[in-house]
Parts: sequence; structure tokens; C-alpha cells
Amino acid sequence: MNSKNIKLATSAVIVMLVVIAIPFAGLTTMAHENREGLMIDFGYWDVVWTEMVFDDDMDGVDVLDIACNINGYPEPEFMDAERIVLYSVNGQQSLVGVKWGLYVLPDGGSWESIEDPHSIKVKDYALVCWARASDADSVVPGTDSSGFTYYSYAKNGISLKTGEKIRVVTLAPALTEMVAAAGGVDYLTGTDTYSDHPYSVVKKQREGEISYVGGYSDPNYEWILKLAPDIVFCDGSVGEHVNMADKLRKSGINCVVTYDSIDVNTIYSNMWIVASAMGLEENANNSINAIRSTINALVGMIGSQQDKKVFFALSSQPSPWTAGSETYVTDILAGLHGKNIFASQQSSWFMVAKESIHFSQPWFIFIIYEGRETTSEQEYQNIIDGLDPLWKDTPAYKNGNIYLFSGDAADALSRPGPRLGEASELIAKALHQEQFISKDPMDAVPKYFGNDYYLYLNYQNEVFP
Repeated sequence: MNSKNIKLATSAVIVMLVVIAIPFAGLTTMAHENREGLMIDFGYWDVVWTEMVFDDDMDGVDVLDIACNINGYPEPEFMDAERIVLYSVNGQQSLVGVKWGLYVLPDGGSWESIEDPHSIKVKDYALVCWARASDADSVVPGTDSSGFTYYSYAKNGISLKTGEKIRVVTLAPALTEMVAAAGGVDYLTGTDTYSDHPYSVVKKQREGEISYVGGYSDPNYEWILKLAPDIVFCDGSVGEHVNMADKLRKSGINCVVTYDSIDVNTIYSNMWIVASAMGLEENANNSINAIRSTINALVGMIGSQQDKKVFFALSSQPSPWTAGSETYVTDILAGLHGKNIFASQQSSWFMVAKESIHFSQPWFIFIIYEGRETTSEQEYQNIIDGLDPLWKDTPAYKNGNIYLFSGDAADALSRPGPRLGEASELIAKALHQEQFISKDPMDAVPKYFGNDYYLYLNYQNEVFP
């Protein structure tokens, strides 16, 4: 298998090589002392973390008053004299179905809604949050996927334990990109062998400032220990990463385990968690909002359209792996008026028979190509000519709507991270080319994308500092 095959096979999207469902009951307990503070979740990925010391008698309203004072906000507005029903924080008012409320996180639990903020003592909880949300499930997660809070490690890139610049190790390409998007490249001391973006990371790898700690599915415990990291970021969808986090925690090393990226919001959650663990929360807000703005602009350009039937293939093999319902690819497509033809088949990634592809008759086919980068029309045509006859007996083939993503473009689509906006723009332009050309005749895209895919991006600005 060539290097590009290995790279794609170990990309975050190829989850068939790893264990998806991992029980966390055997994980170690928290080996660090939690920072006390308040999360203020304004909704729409605008979150402010305020560190403070909780007094024994401090209740939910007390902690909000203090946080507003620290952040220079005006006094929070309540709808009643008893100050129980919150209406506005820093001018951000409750909306229909999205109202301010107090949420608390018990040790080892999930967010719980509190009706009367005066009825609790905040010191009794691992984390406290005032959120403008529809329910507890829509509040930004207060822990990583293994139940550990992530605010106790660093502030502005400085370790709260040593007082020195943090040392960070990442075990997956998407996690490396999340660290970079949060402005954390200078903290990286180790990555997996497939982390090759952005260039600022590659440069440090070549200069020996960042070491390799193993592959995506086989990180090396001894190599990680040798780097003496303050934080190791692990992918929660990978069984070996979860086991490694448990092992490293028992050795006194802090680990952050991200959530399985089943949708766009989970990717945002992971970006927030990674940045916050390094004490760079504001940078997370900026990068997430940049992506959200891009997707909103794309949706506005597309307008009201009929959903187009799409087959998303992880290779050009006759019976490839594809995306099921609970995958970020399906979520992206749905937001751009694309319909994953296999969303109803399974919930995760699975291998699909070529007969099922033919039966579903997709209008568009997107291929993450496992071969070398495609750089010419002839190379593209050779690949299309080599497709299985059943693939060719579809509207996608007959209408010339098969798009090939190779090289860096394949990575942009297969890594659930900060390049989400870039991937969305490429998909949107492939599905709805006429809408974009009608606004700008020069905004056309080819049927194949490689390392130069960024030349076709006009809506997503660079998210890496």
C-alpha cells in the first residue's frame, strides 16, 4: 500500500479500522484539581469561561453577578424581583424556545437544569453554566467524552501546574489542525505521523521541533512519555486512543478525549474543548464563528433547492466504505440541500455493495480518492473510465456529476476539524454550481480537486493563525 493509501486509510473518517463504541467505566478518576469558574454560553458558539473561587455559600445568581463584573458586563437582567428567571446577559436576551437557564454538572454526570438558581451551592458541582439554550443537550459540553473537565490544565497556553508554556501532543490529524486553529502550534511537541497540515506544523516537524509519536491507530506510549507533555489530545472514536488516555492518566499525564464527530455541532464542540484545554477559549470562538459564517453564506447563496441525491465514497473501489446517518458528512450534505442516499442504511460508516449504489441511483457521486493526487483532466478521466459498470449506470455518471477529491482536498473532506468550512464550500459548489456561477461566472469548480483546492475557495477565509 502506498503512502497516500495509508494516509487516507488512517484519516479520522476511516473509522472502520477502529473501535467506535467504547465503555468508559474502567477509566481512571480525575488526577487533577478542577478549576472553579462559570461558563456563560450565549448560544450559537459564543462561550465565555470565567475563572473564580467559589465561596461555600455562593449560589447560581451570585456566581453570575461576579462573572459579569469580571468581564465588564452590565448587571444581568431578571424578569422577576426574586432574580430567578434570567432574561438578558450583556444585552443578549432570551429568545423564543432558547432561554437563559442555569445548568450544573455533577461529578461524572451530564448537564442538569436548575429551576431556582438560589436553591443550589455552586461549590457542590464540578462545573456551572448559565446558558441561552433550548435544553441541557444544547449546552456546550462541560467535559470531554470520557467525563473529564478540560478547564484545569492551562491558561493562555501556560500550564497551571508548572507555570511554564504547555507541551502538547496530538494523536490524530484533525486534532493537530484543531490545536493549530486555536493558535497552539508553538505548544506542539508531538503529533501522529499523518499530521501534515497546516504548513506551520510541517515546518516544525521538518526542523525537529515536533516529534512523531506513532500512527493514527497505533500511538506509542513510550514515545509520548519521552516528550513529557502537559496535555495529550486523543480521538474518542478510536479505541486505542481511549485506552492510551487511561494509561497516560495513570502515569500522571493529562489527556483530553474528544467526541466522535457525528455531526457539525460535535466538531464545534471538539474545537472548543481543544482550545479551552490550552486556555485559548477566545480563539475557539473566532475559528468556529468563521466556519459558521461561511456555511451561512453558502446556504444563502444556494437558496431554496430540491435536495440532491448524493453518494459519498471513501474510494473508487466497486464496493467502498460510505457514510451512514450519524456522520458529519451526512450532516454537511443535509445543510447544503444534499441527501445522502445511504443515511437510512446504518448509523455510522460501513461498506456498501455496488448493487446498492446502482439501486439508489445517485445524482452526484463524491469520491475520496485513495491514489496519488489528480492534477489533470486526463488523469481524472482515466479514473472515471475505470469505475465499475454499475456506477456508470447512474444519473451521476451519465450527467457528468462525479467529483474526485485527492491530495489535500481529500484530507479537507475526511478530517472533521477546522477545514469544515472549506469542505462545505467545495461540496456546495459541486452540488449547486449554477447558483454560484450566476453570481460570479468565474466561480466555477472542476470535477477534480487536489492540493490546489484552496484556489476555488471564495467564502472560507484561512482559519489557521
